[in-house]
Amino acid sequence: MYLKRIALAVLMLLIFTGISSAADEFQYEEIWVHQGVFDLADGDRASAEKYTVKVHEINKEDEGYSATLLLYIDGEFRKSFFADDSLNNEYVHEKDLKVKTLSIDPAKVTLELYLHEYELVWIPSESQKLAVEETAETDNAVIKLLNVSDSIATLEVTTDDKTRVDEYETNDYRKYSDEIMARVTYIDMVNQEINLQVYHPGKPEFKVQINDLEEDYSPNHPASFEIYLKNIGTIPARGITITTSASNGQIEPESYDLAMLDTLKIYRVPISLTLPETPVEENIKIDVNVDGYDYRGNNYRNTTTVQTKVQPYILIEKTIDTHLMEDEDRTRRRIIVDMVVYNNASIGHEVTIQDPLPSGFRPLVIDSTDWTMFIGAGRSETIQYKAIPMVAGTYDLGPAVASWYSQGETYSVLSDGAAVTIDVEGALLEIEKEVSLSDILTGEEVDITVTITNSGTVDVEGSLAEKIPEGFRFVSGENTWEGTLEGGDKKQLSYTLLAQEEVIIDLPPAIVSYTDEDGLEGDFRSNVVKLYVYSLGTPDKTIESEDIDTNSEPVSRAEHATFLLSSFATIAGVLSIIPLIAYYYIRRSH
Repeated sequence: MYLKRIALAVLMLLIFTGISSAADEFQYEEIWVHQGVFDLADGDRASAEKYTVKVHEINKEDEGYSATLLLYIDGEFRKSFFADDSLNNEYVHEKDLKVKTLSIDPAKVTLELYLHEYELVWIPSESQKLAVEETAETDNAVIKLLNVSDSIATLEVTTDDKTRVDEYETNDYRKYSDEIMARVTYIDMVNQEINLQVYHPGKPEFKVQINDLEEDYSPNHPASFEIYLKNIGTIPARGITITTSASNGQIEPESYDLAMLDTLKIYRVPISLTLPETPVEENIKIDVNVDGYDYRGNNYRNTTTVQTKVQPYILIEKTIDTHLMEDEDRTRRRIIVDMVVYNNASIGHEVTIQDPLPSGFRPLVIDSTDWTMFIGAGRSETIQYKAIPMVAGTYDLGPAVASWYSQGETYSVLSDGAAVTIDVEGALLEIEKEVSLSDILTGEEVDITVTITNSGTVDVEGSLAEKIPEGFRFVSGENTWEGTLEGGDKKQLSYTLLAQEEVIIDLPPAIVSYTDEDGLEGDFRSNVVKLYVYSLGTPDKTIESEDIDTNSEPVSRAEHATFLLSSFATIAGVLSIIPLIAYYYIRRSH
């Protein structure tokens, strides 16, 4: 059955490579098939199918060490034999088992085991035509057609620096080394050409991949994947070891042994993965290495690497239901927010959840969208609330944040998949407050301008009443308003105040109260403007002075500047006289 499978595989290979003939008998050979290398201490065993070799004892010799080995067949003791690593380093049992001793030391014996098989060895390459005096080159041979005479073709084959000349009839073949065999499949006497087929020993080749691994996992949740291994080579692979490792977490099994994988056969290994319990998202790299041999003990390897990630043990999921925002009755329009907070850790944690709303929204029933709760190990908590839009505009509702404290560190995670953009119809008033001067003197006037713009989608009835701040007197203008403002319209008010005392003041925001078409009420506020009022002050006088004019006008900005210039000129004149007085005093001293 085994040979039939091999023959079928080779037949398929030949079909795919354009070669019409099936595998011939000469492609098979009786070979010693490598079963593996084993390091054995006293009492250790190595097995190859029905045979088991056991180390009985290691002996000290004059020139090194020897060992007594025991042979078991199907678990029954058959015989013992002597081995060393020189003349007696190879033992053959009934032309079926070969034990080769590689080395012996006081602690162990290193053995290679081989089994005798009749197996496909030689795999053809693509056929090629060769005329007289032409050559064909391979990795390890040069083949030249010397002559075609009658039904005989003469070939010169050079390999390993040795040259042979052989005569071939149709379908003759010659083996020139363990690495190359030549065959003449057709002789064309008219055109002096031949069809040359070159054969090389087959090789196993591993295709390895990881299947069914998800992109991410929650900690303490079961995770698994499958190792897919296929021999896409031309001969069976033997002594296969599959090893897996993860950058973090626990893999089971870490190693798996497979005696043989036939050509085009597939083997699958299920793997379980225990993920770490981590407060932050962590990438997990998984490596799979495959190591095997051909029948001669040549080593073949392949590897693959994939990556998954483990989520933090605290997770938060958030969904936003916006279907009520399409309700015809604008007074019913609102969003519904659902959040589930998971604790996948092995202990409980106190978690703070913050779900900030845009300034144009306010929550219903609750005062804020912040919560603090204790969530037990492996448990979850659910939060639901509603919020209504207060102001027209386009709003981005972002993720919620869950934060917690653990082992001296504070951690936080964002909710998944909750970014929503909402267009809200309704009132939106933009109010800007400006002053003509930000620095004035007492007794000076300042102009206040308030601009109201309806940037919303509905008309509003609005009103404004500006309060006169303490330390100022209303002079003129319009500081109150009441009326209708249609969408896109603008209203501007201006009024003048007189500064009566020195002060640094934040002028209060202009507040416009409104009622929209659906009877919804609210207010909008302007920016805050800072105003600086300075006083020049008055000179000190005695109480007896009769010249105090309490009704004198305040000093203007121009008069203030003139006073400063005259003071500076007086001081400069005094300073310029000082050197002359000093000079005059020195002259008199002499």
